[in-house]
Order: sequence, then structure tokens, then C-alpha cells
Amino acid sequence: MKIKTTVLCLPVTDVQKALIFYREVFGFSEAKIEEGILTLEFPNLSLFIMEKNAYEAYTHKAKREAFFPGNSAPAIISCAVESKQDVDRALECAKENGGTAPAKPEVDPSFGGYIGYISDPEGHLWELVCPNP
Repeated sequence: MKIKTTVLCLPVTDVQKALIFYREVFGFSEAKIEEGILTLEFPNLSLFIMEKNAYEAYTHKAKREAFFPGNSAPAIISCAVESKQDVDRALECAKENGGTAPAKPEVDPSFGGYIGYISDPEGHLWELVCPNP
């Protein structure tokens, strides 16, 4: 099999809040919602932030129940960023736009990268890593 692209679908209960968060924190200024789906193009990844009905349409096709985020983290989305300042700015911006930054960023003792964590307004957990701080 040769994979051409990868898409990750994340469910949300308020796609409008997600739009504001991802515009402000990740810089997707041109992002918009179409048919209940906010599509964000990361390097080598298309991220579909999907309102409840749109997400359930996909899970029902697969004969699966839809689970929505809460206090657990069923997945961690990790991104390498260019600078320590990018990590710090994202943590501040997340808090200002309905998300959280559960802990202060720090240098990981096992590999030396500067790491911070944020959650979007729905609780999806992001790990932001600057490999060479």
C-alpha cells in the first residue's frame, strides 16, 4: 500500500470555538467551517475538526459509536516547532482563546527538547516540541 495523504478527524461540540482557537493559536487565519467541518492543513496531515453530526456520520458508516473528548486524552497530537518562543506563545495564546495549558513548558531530560502541552476548548491534547531550544 502506498499512502498518498493522512487525515485525522477530531470531534467537537462547538466548531465555532474550535475555529477561533485554531486561528489564534496555530495561525490558520484563512480557516473556515464548511458543512460542519473545519479543515486545517498541517505539513503532511489534514486535520478535520468536526461538529457532532458530521463526526457521527463518519463513525456510523464504520458501524462505531462516536466518543467525544472530556477529561481524558485518548490521543496526543505532537508537533515540532521552530523555536522555544513558539512553544511559549502557543501556551499563552491557548489560555486566551478557550484552551488550557496544564503545565509550564520544560526541557525534557531524556532528549533535551523544550516541550509544552495545550488543550483546545474540547480537550484535545497537543504536545509542542522545540527539538533544539
